[in-house]
Amino acid sequence: MVSDSTRKASPREASPREASIERSTNETGISVSVNLDGTGQFDIQTGVGFFDHMLDQLSRHSLIDMHIRTKGDTHIDDHHTVEDTGIALGKAVAEALGERRGIVRYASLDLAMDETLTRAALDVSGRPFLVFDVPFNAPKIGTFDTELVQEFFQAFAMNAGITLHVKTHYGSNNHHIAETVFKAVARALRVAIETDPRQKNAIPSTKGTLKG
Repeated sequence: MVSDSTRKASPREASPREASIERSTNETGISVSVNLDGTGQFDIQTGVGFFDHMLDQLSRHSLIDMHIRTKGDTHIDDHHTVEDTGIALGKAVAEALGERRGIVRYASLDLAMDETLTRAALDVSGRPFLVFDVPFNAPKIGTFDTELVQEFFQAFAMNAGITLHVKTHYGSNNHHIAETVFKAVARALRVAIETDPRQKNAIPSTKGTLKG
């Protein structure tokens, strides 16, 4: 059984581009709050240490304030915790974006970290899609399954309504590969969701909508 609830912040509480999501299933219980016009402040506890570290990077480099609490069935493995956090975070971002009026919409970036180079390109289109070309050379980073990086971004992109392409050009250290993915997506997202001063109240689409 899945239960999702959304609460928009009132104007007196915060900026217009904020949202909170609570998600409860038999596998996870999650609370997420985001402020798209933040400064990259984060308070994240999922019970999965490496995942927390990656989400910290996502918040810090996107400048999206994030408060995340996840309690999952990590006695089984980390899959449900990572995937369901991606779902809840994506829903919160989508809710905070609203009509997506006035945003830049598109962005892309190559991000380097030591021997690794990763590119993220995205369209905050309302039409979710993920292309993920990121080869890891080991199944785990510590105790964290490397395949869960793709699972997170699949869940996040589908629920945020974002077309996301990620490609690691080269790299050998799996920690660096994962970190460049999160940082590159964060930096591209930061640009794409910013307000375009030349079209503050316009929806950046000839269709007149970015709701799918």
